[in-house]
Amino acid sequence: MKDKDTQQPTDVDREVTHTREAPNDRVYDLDSDSAEPVGDGDPDGDLVDVPADVESGEGESGVSDPKKRGRQLKFSRRDVLDRFQEKNSAIARLTKEKQALEKKLTALEAEKSSFETQSKDHKDRWLRTAAEFENYRKRSAKEWELLKQQSKTEVILDVLNSLDDFERAFAAVDATDESEFVRGIRLIYNNLLQVLQKLGVTELDAMGAPFDPNRHMAIGQIETGEVASGHVAQVAQKGYALNGSVIRPARVVVAK
Repeated sequence: MKDKDTQQPTDVDREVTHTREAPNDRVYDLDSDSAEPVGDGDPDGDLVDVPADVESGEGESGVSDPKKRGRQLKFSRRDVLDRFQEKNSAIARLTKEKQALEKKLTALEAEKSSFETQSKDHKDRWLRTAAEFENYRKRSAKEWELLKQQSKTEVILDVLNSLDDFERAFAAVDATDESEFVRGIRLIYNNLLQVLQKLGVTELDAMGAPFDPNRHMAIGQIETGEVASGHVAQVAQKGYALNGSVIRPARVVVAK
């Protein structure tokens, strides 16, 4: 019968011995960028055991095999290098995606800047067009008012000529004549005067007033003592104004 101290090594003892003797079967931190092995629990830095239930995702809440709970996992250098290569590939892929997104962002910013420039240009054009239209509207309204004033003035001048004919007719008729015909003519004359007054026509005061070239048209001079020199002595034709503006100056004879 063999002594217990000289018992043959078991499979577990052979695995641990093999692990100690294999310098390449070291454990590395897969979440670190360092390629150096880790193993604070191993003075030689050859091995760090990882619980199997941690690697397989089985923990306190998971269902684990009691036979596997005590077993330790080991990672070789090749496994670690493969994991580093996968990490570097993922980083390169993400870097390319980042560069593509940056290019797209740059293009969008350039497009945004172009749209802002176009929007500003369109706004400036709209403002200029609005200002030009407002000026055109004011100019058109002013021209329309001027045109109406000119048209009204022309009609009033024709009516004033007819009014002069009435006055010449009254001068030829005896002042004491009160026949129905004369009264009818005077009624028409008075109606014309009322219409002209409603339109803003007023008669210019000329007799005895100082001569004003803006309101009077001199057709001659006479020597008289009735008015002072330079004043209107006679009125040959009455003058009229429309809304304060002279439309027909009075034709007068000025005293010397």
